[in-house]
Amino acid sequence: MSLLREIMGWPAAKRRKAAIGMAAGVAALLLAMLALPLWFAHQHYDDALEDIDKRLVRYERLAAARLQLEQKLEGVRAMGSRKYFLKASAASLSAAEVQDRVRQFIESAGGRVISVQMGTPRDEGKFKQVPVTVQANANIMVTRRILHALETNQPYLFVDSLVVRAQVPPGYKPPPGFEPEMFIQFEVSGYAIPGSGT
Repeated sequence: MSLLREIMGWPAAKRRKAAIGMAAGVAALLLAMLALPLWFAHQHYDDALEDIDKRLVRYERLAAARLQLEQKLEGVRAMGSRKYFLKASAASLSAAEVQDRVRQFIESAGGRVISVQMGTPRDEGKFKQVPVTVQANANIMVTRRILHALETNQPYLFVDSLVVRAQVPPGYKPPPGFEPEMFIQFEVSGYAIPGSGT
């Protein structure tokens, strides 16, 4: 109220300038209130358009490479990549296939199978990983042959974990040329393609 009285006491020219300044301030504030949201919207749509342009370029590049990728895929199919996977698609049949192959490798290398147990199958993208836990007795050379056979045969089998424990008392010195047996436990898994095979 006192500010209003003080302004009313100003000379007319000074009041006119104050009124023009206040009007200009209000106009600037209104302009800012209208312009800022429009500017932010403009920035948002510019960013969105730039992102769409980048994606379009990437999709055009992928579309241009489609023929070459299809040719590579046909090349892989021609190589018979199916042989690297387990024959059966059902988890229990795939596990039985892994068990049979592992048992065969262990016995042909000279080891003794203690137990073989099926693990829980896991989905990995388009494939199903079928794990099997194996316990056996074998010396170091036999263990080496078993692991080599697992890694080099088809279908591919992968050893995910390996535990080896000596079964001799501490300080035991084996006679020359004799390798003591060890307890070995490992999880081996193969991959099956669901919905194919038996």
